[in-house]
Amino acid sequence: MENNYKKLTEEIRGFAFELLKDGKVDRVIGYGKEEYSGEVTPLFITAPDESNRLIFNSECSMLLAKYLLNYRESRVAIVAKPCDTRAIASYLAENLLKRENLVIIGINGCPGITGNTACIECTVRNPVIFDFTAGEAIDKAELSPRVANELEEMTAAERLAYFQEEFSRCIRCYACREACYVCYCEECFTDSNQPFWVGGSVKLKDNFTFHLMRSMHMAGRCINCGACEMACPEGIDVRALPAKLTRVARELYNYEAGMDPEQKTLLTDYDVNDPQPGFLD
Repeated sequence: MENNYKKLTEEIRGFAFELLKDGKVDRVIGYGKEEYSGEVTPLFITAPDESNRLIFNSECSMLLAKYLLNYRESRVAIVAKPCDTRAIASYLAENLLKRENLVIIGINGCPGITGNTACIECTVRNPVIFDFTAGEAIDKAELSPRVANELEEMTAAERLAYFQEEFSRCIRCYACREACYVCYCEECFTDSNQPFWVGGSVKLKDNFTFHLMRSMHMAGRCINCGACEMACPEGIDVRALPAKLTRVARELYNYEAGMDPEQKTLLTDYDVNDPQPGFLD
């Protein structure tokens, strides 16, 4: 089963129109096209007659959930891909948002985003939390996710060489950080000078420090949405490290972030029966 982007767009526009017309929300956050370039971009509308500007297609790569942090006290509707709903569930679990202020228009049976390698691995194609849904739900049995294991098959030396090559191209623009729903700290460790963690240069050493520390901060929190990789102007495989941690959390603890607004985060929950593999195992 495959959802039609035109049908999804029509349904989204209908929900947005009614919500704004009835005054149930102050704004709708969705996707639209930039006026001059035609590029798909986040769209914020506040009037019913603007709803026809909303679209949904294979280029809607941005994770919109992070914008909700800018409107915590407003009544907001959001067009949410399944990965967006997982981000929202995580925010609710961490008490960063108020559920009563949100109207979630979830995308059922998400067809995926062009160029996003995370979509190949995705096993969550329906929203985990929603008020309305656009499109037809897809049965998990219909999915055939594939996890690329080229890195797993490399030796440690080969993996090091791979990441040295990747991170040598990093210009430290922090687009990956800005796109990531987890990176919401008021001051990032990269901006701190007391203590001083990362140099301001784009030397390989500093690039490695940034990417390794950011990945560790995402352990048990990454939803493997691919927003970081899609945002990178250099095409660096920035998703590889947090995606690995995501798979480890699932394999060792049967844990996936953002599946329930009531769930605890992985590192705040404890069970005496949890496996405890050695750090270098």
